[in-house]
Amino acid sequence: MDRVSVFARRRRIRNLEDWTLYAVLTEAFFLALSPTVAATAVVFGVITWFLRSRIDSHYRIRSLPFDVPVTIFLLIGAVSVFMSSARSFDLIYNYCSLVGIYALTYLIVGQTIQTPAQVKLVAQALGASAVLVVLWGLFQFVFGVDVADVKWTDPEAFPELRKRIFSTLENPNVLAGYLDVMICLALGLLTMAERRAQKIILIVAIGMFALCLVMTYSRGAFIAIAIVFAVYGVWKDWRILIAFAAITGLLAYSDSTFTNRILSAFSMGDSSEAVRVGIWVSTSAMISDHPFTGIGWGAYQFVYPQYNYYVADPNIIIYHAHNIYLNYAAEVGIVGALAFFWYFFGTMFISFGVSERGVEKWFSERIEKIFASSTFLQELAELINEKFSEFANRFLDLFSKKKPPDVKKTEELVHHEEMNFSEHTRQKFSDEERVASVENIPVGGENLSAKIIKLDDAIDDKQEKINWDDATKIDDKKFLDGLRLGIGLAFLSMALNGFTDDLLFNIPSSMLMWLLGALAAAIDKIKH
Repeated sequence: MDRVSVFARRRRIRNLEDWTLYAVLTEAFFLALSPTVAATAVVFGVITWFLRSRIDSHYRIRSLPFDVPVTIFLLIGAVSVFMSSARSFDLIYNYCSLVGIYALTYLIVGQTIQTPAQVKLVAQALGASAVLVVLWGLFQFVFGVDVADVKWTDPEAFPELRKRIFSTLENPNVLAGYLDVMICLALGLLTMAERRAQKIILIVAIGMFALCLVMTYSRGAFIAIAIVFAVYGVWKDWRILIAFAAITGLLAYSDSTFTNRILSAFSMGDSSEAVRVGIWVSTSAMISDHPFTGIGWGAYQFVYPQYNYYVADPNIIIYHAHNIYLNYAAEVGIVGALAFFWYFFGTMFISFGVSERGVEKWFSERIEKIFASSTFLQELAELINEKFSEFANRFLDLFSKKKPPDVKKTEELVHHEEMNFSEHTRQKFSDEERVASVENIPVGGENLSAKIIKLDDAIDDKQEKINWDDATKIDDKKFLDGLRLGIGLAFLSMALNGFTDDLLFNIPSSMLMWLLGALAAAIDKIKH
């Protein structure tokens, strides 16, 4: 009877583990498609995780790298709500429902994902969801989302701009920020891709994300991803930066609307830019008046009318500061904002591998790498030309078919009058199947013995065939390193986007950020 009860208990524990993992995967898949379904999955996952922790006496909650700043942020956020001048039931509900979901996402993902296989499942769920988001965005662009339907354009500044897609995320800028994150994740994985099929899939995915990004006509998101590509190119691979620059140049040449839209970000000609500056001035005043506890989490729209120095229309509701740094400092105070950005930028740095060597050494290595040559600027043009040629050759080779061996060269190698291999060559090929022994070959009246390399096999090694069945097969360590790099780049893109827009005000974007932050922490624990 005791043995049966033990087996039943173990089975219940395994079932609860599986259900919790399914909840995490459901959230990852639905957070950009249906935040309600994603939030429901989070609550369900927390329940199953709690039950499992009560049943399994051996289970221990593991600590994550940034539990302390997350806890400080949550506590100060709660205090800011109860001390807010706009305190109400709606404000309390907003904090409990939104910040509660973010905290539970951080908890459930960080505690559930403990193996490379589970990390891969989460990445696959995010990728599948991103494909659907992009397809729906392309559908909107082809069949029409007109300015008459959704007011996401400035007809006076850009009269020719009639379409800005937003897919499932309700706002073109939010969609653009989401696509930036997906591009970064795919770029990180591309760095560690081992097989040609994997590289092709990731390159196509990045291309589709970038195409959809252009259709949003989001200036901040495009500038942010351009900086990300610049950082990645200098740090990892110049070919990526060169390819991005070439594609951007082609796009600028073919679409004058896009070019004008991007250039307008550096002027005050667009009404949205002028409005943002006015809002930032008002937000700075809020921070000055409430430096410690802030105006209260989620209270921006209620307090802003008291600081309405620019937007005089009382019917226009300003929900956030269009800047994550000012918005967090205004709502939860300077200390709460510092706690949040401790977690935010800390996650970015550990994703870049800084925790393994220290921040100071990491930065010094990057700077030394860039400016190692005293003639850096002079040699830059030559380096770009060299890398561009190398990139073009490799890119064309990626899609090229296997070339047949040159028969003439083969005959020259076989019938060469000096078929004597060096001792180094004999040792190198002595145990390889690609080397064939040939006895008594008549050359110049003498019978010689030789070892001949099978050229077909040698060419097979260099010309790797595309095996689509192996597209998902990758070494665990390389996958974790690639995804971790992608998460670091994703946080960098969110940090850059945050200067002109508060994308984290949007529920799906915030859920994605907290999920990726917990995933980065889980990867850090797995690797150590």
